[in-house]
Amino acid sequence: MKCLELINNLTSYLKVISHKYFGASIPPENEPFENLTITQMAETSVTIRKDSPRKKKSHSSMSASFSECQSPASDAGMTMASSRIDNDGEEAADYQIVAAIDFGTTFSGYAYSFASNKQAIHVNKNWGQTQGFLLHKTPTCLLLKSDGQFEAFGFEAVSKYNELCEDEACSYYYFDRFKMKLYNNKELSTDITITDANGKSQPAVDVFAHSLTFMKKHLLRAIGAHLGYDPHPDTVRWVLTVPAIWDENAKQFMREAAHKGGLIDKPNSEQLVIALEPEAASLHCRNLPATDFVGYKDSTLSKPSFEPGTKYLVVDAGGGTIDCVAHKIRKDGRIRELFRATGGAWGGTIIDKQFQSLLESIFGVEFIAAFMKEYPKDFVELLQDFEIKKRGECDSIRVSLPYNFCNYKHNGVSVQQAIKRFSSEQGSSDIKFSSGKLVLSSTQVNILFKDALDQINDHVQTLLHKPKCKDLHNIFLVGGFAESQRLQSSLREKFGERVTILVPEEASLSVVKGAVAFGHDPSAICQRICRFTYGVGSYLPFEEGVHRDDLRVNSDGMDLCKHIFQTWAEAGEVIGHNEIWRETYTPIINNQKGIIFEFFRSSSKKVQYTDEPGVEKCGFLVVEMPDPTGGRDRAVDLEVIFGGTEIKVVGYDHTSTTRHETYIDFLST
Repeated sequence: MKCLELINNLTSYLKVISHKYFGASIPPENEPFENLTITQMAETSVTIRKDSPRKKKSHSSMSASFSECQSPASDAGMTMASSRIDNDGEEAADYQIVAAIDFGTTFSGYAYSFASNKQAIHVNKNWGQTQGFLLHKTPTCLLLKSDGQFEAFGFEAVSKYNELCEDEACSYYYFDRFKMKLYNNKELSTDITITDANGKSQPAVDVFAHSLTFMKKHLLRAIGAHLGYDPHPDTVRWVLTVPAIWDENAKQFMREAAHKGGLIDKPNSEQLVIALEPEAASLHCRNLPATDFVGYKDSTLSKPSFEPGTKYLVVDAGGGTIDCVAHKIRKDGRIRELFRATGGAWGGTIIDKQFQSLLESIFGVEFIAAFMKEYPKDFVELLQDFEIKKRGECDSIRVSLPYNFCNYKHNGVSVQQAIKRFSSEQGSSDIKFSSGKLVLSSTQVNILFKDALDQINDHVQTLLHKPKCKDLHNIFLVGGFAESQRLQSSLREKFGERVTILVPEEASLSVVKGAVAFGHDPSAICQRICRFTYGVGSYLPFEEGVHRDDLRVNSDGMDLCKHIFQTWAEAGEVIGHNEIWRETYTPIINNQKGIIFEFFRSSSKKVQYTDEPGVEKCGFLVVEMPDPTGGRDRAVDLEVIFGGTEIKVVGYDHTSTTRHETYIDFLST
């Protein structure tokens, strides 16, 4: 806790100074180091770089320090030499099983395979069996007791919640479609809460953790039934899927939830791998036989092939987001990214929102708000029925209205009267009431789909116009929303002459099956395009005509420029799998025991200062130096490992020969 308090108080940047300058202390008003505050100490030390025999190219040296009277992890002050290397080899852990969880916005599922037979991927196809279903996935719905303890997940949660009387339902917590809480949330932390169907809140990390715990237990029972005995937890490598367009903080949040949910024993455990959903689908689809795509089984259509050099686009159409990646197959069979992942919140839930807006137009905003407040359980049931019906192949949709909805009146207006009045005002018969059902014509359903389909088509068109897609001829359409005939037809009508739209027979399982393959070999995606320019805040010697004059500071007669953005990866840059940026540091205080780095990012390729528009602080890192033996002659290697799905940091203290591995903290910025 002392270390966290220290981090919260730390407001300075690391300092960087060219190797042509000698080290210097910069106490304010010549005050000695031992009298400085933590923040002052962090702002006052620069030193000469200690050259490292491993460096490939020189960078300016950097350092930071703070009072040695603080907790062991809080003292710092180091210099560095840096290098950028590729880490093609990856130490393989002895995992006998890879188990992947596809935690979706509307539905979730899992798959697994054994190291002895990686290609034989097993999927649970009996979700909802006790409720009369036999499906590959279960609704992402969680039911908690009044004290916040777990009650049910998936179909069972839906069933139990619907069976509760209204008074009982209000005392429970019912959550659905909560995954989108993590999308594009700049204020994301483990302290945020999620509101349930009744307007009550629970910590978001607990909601996710309860859900993942259920999925883990269900999955391990399935593996145990397959093997005839329970597998040892340490033999299972876990894979969690997330949208490729998610920020780093959302990925870390899922790690924290997985830790709290019992999948891993520590948040930075390598037993858990984060897989990007369209990448996972790419690994699955490119190895499918042509007969496994919709329309190709008994067809005379030319069979698609995916030889080295082939380019293709993956459109992962989920419930919450549309995720797109463009890939090229290399000669070695591995995959490289052509440009960074793109997409937006245009998934199937947009159609659900359009449906809710339609209900408000028909019955009135006050009517719907009053019904939701009085009968929240019934309103959830209504939306769930629409969710199922919209996935069907029928042109029109018949949505079942709950008994309480059919008999509800607001300001003296009944449901039947409201529907008749709306149809009369619209001058059409596209919306009717029949035998307790809201009947929507094909024309009306098309209107509900239009906004989502238009945004998807516009985005795909933008991608296909990119120069790197000039010789791209195939699009893999995957995800739960991909099973919609309207989405398939829309893309084929728009782009059928330009590309071939390939939809796997079980499109909703493409991500989770591919995630299993990714868990066995994360280096299968061997090159990615960096989404942002990443760097560390620092100082440099001031240069006239180069640096901004308003950022000039003087210390001990030396002019420095503050707020320097020292880049270690640029937006648009091709990054190899597990590529490493390495720096070597030496202390400037004998008893230093640690260092704090502050990291920044920008969507711009070239960044000079951390206070430029669009630059944002994205994380921090604490690196420890526990053994003070050797004083200033000690050395610490810092490795920033990127090019994978997460940014990882390894600190190695040569004196104590201790290795400290962690992921950059993106949640406490």
